Order: sequence, then C-alpha cells, then structure tokens
Amino acid sequence: MEPEVNEKDTLVTQVTQVSVGGFDSNVRAKDLLEYLEKEVGVVWRCRLKTSWTPPESYPDFEIPDTSVIRRTDDYKKVDPHAFVHFASPLTVNWAVDAAGRTELVFNNQLLKVSLGPENPYYMNRRRRKTIPFKLPDVSLEIGNMASQDEFFVGWMGPPSGVEFIVDPFDSTCKFCFSIDTAFSIKGTTKHAVIKCHFKVEFLVREINEIQQYTDTSCLVVILRLASSPWVWYRTADDEIEETVPWDLLDDDDQWIRTTDFTHSGALGRCNTYKVKVRPRHGLKLKKAMDFLRERRVAVDYLRRPLRVSDEPGSGRCMSGPFYHIDYKEGIPFETMFLVNAVMHKGIFNQHQLSEEFFNLLRNRSSELNVAALRQIYSDRRPVNDACKRLKVVQSWLNPKLFENPKQLDDIVEIRRLVITPTKAYCLLPEVELSNRVLIF
Repeated sequence: MEPEVNEKDTLVTQVTQVSVGGFDSNVRAKDLLEYLEKEVGVVWRCRLKTSWTPPESYPDFEIPDTSVIRRTDDYKKVDPHAFVHFASPLTVNWAVDAAGRTELVFNNQLLKVSLGPENPYYMNRRRRKTIPFKLPDVSLEIGNMASQDEFFVGWMGPPSGVEFIVDPFDSTCKFCFSIDTAFSIKGTTKHAVIKCHFKVEFLVREINEIQQYTDTSCLVVILRLASSPWVWYRTADDEIEETVPWDLLDDDDQWIRTTDFTHSGALGRCNTYKVKVRPRHGLKLKKAMDFLRERRVAVDYLRRPLRVSDEPGSGRCMSGPFYHIDYKEGIPFETMFLVNAVMHKGIFNQHQLSEEFFNLLRNRSSELNVAALRQIYSDRRPVNDACKRLKVVQSWLNPKLFENPKQLDDIVEIRRLVITPTKAYCLLPEVELSNRVLIF
C-alpha cells in the first residue's frame, strides 16, 4: 500500500497486497514478514491465516453461549497461507516475478505468490484510492424507537472492538466486530468454536435519517434504516504482524454472507442503530457526517438525549426464523397481511402495535382498513405513533366509497413474501389478470 498526495493535499492510498502460500503450519507471521522484507521489499502487514471453518460446517447461531457446548478441534485443516501488504506497488510485481522464477525459498520450501481474484470489480477495489472513515471502539445498540424520544434496545454489540466504517468508495456503512461462534459439523453432534469477524453492512441510500446529540461522555449517532442489512463473517483467530501505526485497507480474505446471528432476531426486526463515539474521534465523525450529507441523507440534531431501555421481553429467543404478527381475533387475513407489510417496511415497529391499534382496525370495515394501510405503506419514513397515524388516515377516507365493492371475475390479488438471509418482507398486494386452469 503506497501513500500518495492528491491535488487537495489529502492522503490517498493504493492497495498493494498479495497472497502467499507454500509454507508449513509452523511458520510465524513475524518470521515470514522479516523474510519477505529481506528478499523483496518493505512489508506493512502480514496476516497469517491460522483459523478456518471445518469442512461441511455452518455457523449455529442458536447457541448464544459457546462455553457450555461440547467442542472439537479434530477436523481437516486447509493449507496455511498469508495476506501480505507491501509498502510499494512495484514490490508486488517483484514478489510475483521472483516466485515465478522459484527464487523465494523460505525454510527450504518454495513460496507461491498470487495477486488474488482478477475480476474487474475486485481488481478496481484493490486499486482503490479512497480511504474510508473508520471510527474505532464504538458502542453499538440495535433496536426500535418506541416513541419520539424513547429507544428500545433489542441487541447490544460486544463491549469492545466494534468499528464503525463509512466508505465513500462504494457508498456503504459497516459495523465490524468479533464474536466466538459455534459451527455445527455435518454428521456429528460436536461443534467447533471459532472466533469470527462479523460485518453488518448497508448502503448509504438505505439510511432514512440520522439524528445526533451529545451525551455526558460520548457523541451519539442514531441511524434509522429503510431495510435490514447484509451480514457477513470470516474466521478471525489469525496471527497478524504490522509495522506501521496507521489504518490499512482490508485484506483479500473473503467474506461469507450469512443470516441473522442475534438470538432475538434483532437484525431482522429492528431498523434503528444507536452508535456511541468517543469525543476524541469527533473530527472523523464530522467528516463522515459531511460525506453522508453530500449523499442527501437527512441529519438532524436532538436537543436532549433519548431515553434508553431494554425492549419488553429482552433476551427472549424469536419463535420463528422471521418475525411477523400471525393472527389477531376479529381481523381478517387481508388486513393482517398489510399490517405485516407496513411493519416489515419499517413504517411501524412491533412495539407500537398495541391492543389500541388493533381495536382501531376492528372498529372499521376491512375495505377501509385495507385502503388506509395501503396509504400508510407509501410513507417514506418511520412513524413514531402508529395509532395516531392510523386514526388520521382512517378519517381521511370516505366509508361510503368502500360499500358494496364491485367484484371482478377476471382478476386476482397476488400477495408476495420476499425472503432474505436476515428478514422476510410482505409486499404490497398487486392485482393481476387471472390465469385459472379448470380441472374436470
């Protein structure tokens, strides 16, 4: 990775990293780094992969406490390899050429050097010159707004090691942290427990709004999202040797997309992220917020802090793979489907759907409720008071317009459910021409 200076005298970087293999499992990151510096050129970071998932295994997020399970370390390991960041772009070519001429011999073994994936998008990403805004050691809480000034916490991040990254290169925001994770191995009852990096990622355009305020000992940022994030993981219990004090861009180690890892399903249910930033990182935070404003994200400043508490039933395991409201007495399926659609879109959240809300639905006709919920579904931002919003929309509508609706035999109403790794979405029903097949 080579530092450069652009016209505005701001530091930019060019990624110069390779993958190195061919050595045995007894090699240390420091020894490999020192050898490459002696034979090739200055190395800024050497990440030696010492962790990997067992073959035919998958993460088991239903085990929140990995200390109580039966573990195993008896599984086939992959060939050891390392991700190396050089200081100069020219050093990369020297390393590849030297390995091709079989000149790199470390501990009596020939080293193999690879430039990694060569698809156009990934190559452009590796040659990027845009430095992300990285806020280290933040506090992360994921939940929902119970009211305009009250926040319910559904999941709290690790007590340390959480990074908040705003990346102008691809207009994404990321939360990165490490968690000990259990992996189920096919055909056995044993589990492997591996420290994994997790990345919770979303696009800047998925941010509905941002709120900021200053607390007693930190700067607080509230992010309200329009949809659930992408979730990725990779093994993290590796040996890392660095020779520079500044932040370096990510390694080529591939991320694996996965499902909601929270026991309560918070990533799928909740759309509000509360981030506490240390005051000494205030300048970085300001630059990140300025970038988000340039991308037309609304940023507002609150006069007083939010009231924060655990959500009702905190710590309870979600009953199904995806959150939804199944059935309410006296309310037809057509109406409940739209209630779920509005909730999945993030206009309402589950804490706002009280018995008063459902009584409002019971006291009006199904046709009027469907029209009201369709109108609410078109809202672009979350609503702080679901009951008040429903009352207002119901009062707009003329009940006489929904009496004795005309029935058409040649059309049908199609309801769709979209399932992603972290969330299921009920979509607004659509009317289509019927394509019935008569069977005699």
